[in-house]
Amino acid sequence: MSGNIYMDIIASQVSQGNLGGKNGQFGYLAKDKSRREKKLSKEKIETPKKKVDEKFECQVLIGSGTVAEATDSNGLSDPFVIIWSVDDEGQPDKSLFKSKVCKKTLTPKWDEKGSLKLKSTYKSLIVELWDHDLLSANDFIGRAKINVDSDGLKKYSYASFKDTISLYDGEKSTPSGTVYIEITNPNLSKAYSSCI
Repeated sequence: MSGNIYMDIIASQVSQGNLGGKNGQFGYLAKDKSRREKKLSKEKIETPKKKVDEKFECQVLIGSGTVAEATDSNGLSDPFVIIWSVDDEGQPDKSLFKSKVCKKTLTPKWDEKGSLKLKSTYKSLIVELWDHDLLSANDFIGRAKINVDSDGLKKYSYASFKDTISLYDGEKSTPSGTVYIEITNPNLSKAYSSCI
């Protein structure tokens, strides 16, 4: 656009063959408009494309674990595990996996497999251990942040995660529980143990 709306209207009319067309007295306007449009198309600035958060599926295994102190009055606990994505502040963001509840035990054996939908941008996950209660709020047992290379998990078999992690409640310096966890890409055959 030239900035003068009237000239642009006349140029459009000339381009359509009106007002004498391109050979008429206003023909120069259509040629100028064509040149301006070509110049503008060359000057367009390409905006950088956003990196797409690619999602992919991994397999998760929650094996066995321990609970250091009973949370129920019967001297036992009803533990379950939640895996969270991590927000920019390092806090739990979105629940990605929740295990079944192991009833009345301090040494749970979940042996539960499931799928975990990850984004290639995830660098860490939070694993939490909770005690399930029917009549009141669930009791928090402990939490740990594990470093995972999601982009590596997507592409490389060596990036698998297998470890028994210690969870802390934030009040004591000793672990309040442990959980064995494996995260692997089922599309890749090899597995690699890493202690993070």
